Amino acid sequence: MQCFYNLEVSSLGTFGLVWRVENTKMKIIKIFLPTDKNILVSKLRDEYSLAKRSDSLEEITLQVKRFISGENIKFNLGLLDLDICTDFEKKVLMAEYNIPRGYVSTYSRIAKKIGNPKGARAVGNALANNPFPLIIPCHRAIRSDRTLGGFQGGLEMKKKLLENEGIVLSNDRVSIDKMYY
Repeated sequence: MQCFYNLEVSSLGTFGLVWRVENTKMKIIKIFLPTDKNILVSKLRDEYSLAKRSDSLEEITLQVKRFISGENIKFNLGLLDLDICTDFEKKVLMAEYNIPRGYVSTYSRIAKKIGNPKGARAVGNALANNPFPLIIPCHRAIRSDRTLGGFQGGLEMKKKLLENEGIVLSNDRVSIDKMYY
């Protein structure tokens, strides 16, 4: 299976999209959040082929950029190759995807929602390995004590994304009560 990549510049830095084509349809298999551009280019170049632009790629790229800049975007999950995830990861990602803009949830609440009430740590691990950050907005998951927890793009990016959605932070804690689940 041949996979392709492209790099895109956003207000938070350069991010990478990786996809494959299945039955003439693009399926995203990974989104790399902004990091050092040279490291990102090296990582992508070693594993994937640089691709030409396409209408599908242009559309999703524009949506990701608009999301990063604070617009309310609900992404089409049909573009994602969710088959690369385990059943448990899919449950976690779908629960996370359904958290509305401007709300957060905790790892333990998500675990209860998907029927695994003692699985907060497993939920955190699934979100840490989320292949589709931003499209599956894992920045909306926080710890039960309202601290931020982790994020693939770093805590500064998580703060920025939450603030773009109107979430108020005080001393790196979510200070409003817009809890989901």
